[in-house]
Amino acid sequence: MGRPRKPTAVLELTGAFRKNPQRKRTEPPATGPLGVPPEHFTGEQAVVWHELAAVCPPGVLTRADRVLVEIAVVLMLRFRKQGTYMRRGYFNLLVSVLSRMGMSPADRSRVGIVNAGG
Repeated sequence: MGRPRKPTAVLELTGAFRKNPQRKRTEPPATGPLGVPPEHFTGEQAVVWHELAAVCPPGVLTRADRVLVEIAVVLMLRFRKQGTYMRRGYFNLLVSVLSRMGMSPADRSRVGIVNAGG
């Protein structure tokens, strides 16, 4: 598996484009805040949605991440109900989804933060 791509803003700060200007790429803009849980969620799912949104590093989740957070909510509830009896594939998927949301010390060093002003 290859190394994760660095956000354009990080590359710009490190001066990577001075030497290799062809590396600069346009990243899609943030689409707004994560927002409230979907209407089809149960009360229990909505609680987990708010919990994940609260513990995720500020500025990481946007409206574009709603589907990812929905998946995390469903898997998190399954983990809480089944615990160690949860199938390994589901457990690994939960860890992967949480990783993409910057939920471990190593992952936080790799996620991009969305500027609240733009």
